[in-house]
Amino acid sequence: MLRTARFLHRFLQPDPGRVRVQEARVTVGDRTVPATLYLPRRGRSLPGWVVLHGITVTGRHHPALTRFAQALAAAGAAALVPDIPEWRSLRITLDAAVATIKGGASFLEERPEVKAGGIGVAGFSFAATQALIAAAQPELRPHVATVAGFGGYADLHRTVQCMLTGEHEWQGLRYRLDPDPYGRWILGGNYLPLIRGYEGMTAVAAGLHGLAVEAGRRGVFAAEPEYDGLKADIRAGLAPEERRLWDVLAPPANRPPADLELARSLAGELADAALRAEPRGDLLRALPQLQCRVALAHGRGDRLIPFTETLRLLSLLPPQLAVYGTVIHSYAHSMEAERLRPLEYAREAYRFVRLLSYALDSV
Repeated sequence: MLRTARFLHRFLQPDPGRVRVQEARVTVGDRTVPATLYLPRRGRSLPGWVVLHGITVTGRHHPALTRFAQALAAAGAAALVPDIPEWRSLRITLDAAVATIKGGASFLEERPEVKAGGIGVAGFSFAATQALIAAAQPELRPHVATVAGFGGYADLHRTVQCMLTGEHEWQGLRYRLDPDPYGRWILGGNYLPLIRGYEGMTAVAAGLHGLAVEAGRRGVFAAEPEYDGLKADIRAGLAPEERRLWDVLAPPANRPPADLELARSLAGELADAALRAEPRGDLLRALPQLQCRVALAHGRGDRLIPFTETLRLLSLLPPQLAVYGTVIHSYAHSMEAERLRPLEYAREAYRFVRLLSYALDSV
């Protein structure tokens, strides 16, 4: 509990001077990548964590990731945040997660201040699911003691359906949200030309990729009207058949897709194309091989990946695993947390502290 208190204190009141920060190079496969290592000011036999950034141009320098890693170090852990160059380029490659975690684990295991016995892996959004898939691989099972995932997904088809239409469900209850368009820009930029019949839609894919890059560069929420001018400029250079897809994947801010039925069918085709390109990206196939402890959290107001995906994931994890998971209002993916009444806030705080205690004390 002391470690959890230290984490919360430094997460809520960041103080970079309280930790040591070292730039490093980590061997990942046949190359080395830059990484940042966060360490407490003193201490030995430290638990080691590899922290994965998501699909973002800022990579390991994302402010929220830096804050999280600094808080881990302040709590008495060694937190390694490696760059994943493909993900910084907004290109989805799932093998990168396995290689990065393997390289990060080797790096930490060689550090004299890090204790033996397995590392923790923390992932956010897309990286949360990739961390689980990677931890299930035979070459990583002996090295990973815990996966902590925030805002991940279980079923790619359901997730992409929500990204394009805002529709999601859990146990017969149907929900609708205004989705963060960043997810569909990433997916379209990577997989649209891999759909049968859409092989020639490279200009649409390039435009979507450009939108996502610009959103990362500006650091402004992708659903803001700020991007409407860029969307219009790209659309003007597209052929009529390309514009039909563009109006589904990149409509003006605060407008639903121009053709909802096309959006629904396109969501399924994008998910199919992604799994054809990356067969190991199917978490449902990896789950039976998972052996580590799992801690999961999801924001109720997440507009990129719906909270129902973590509920689904919790229901699908092998029953023999040690698992703790929760959905909380005070953590969100791409929007501010909801305002809570005092009693609700107390309940939320309890859930969050319990989650952190479970994760931090397991490595």
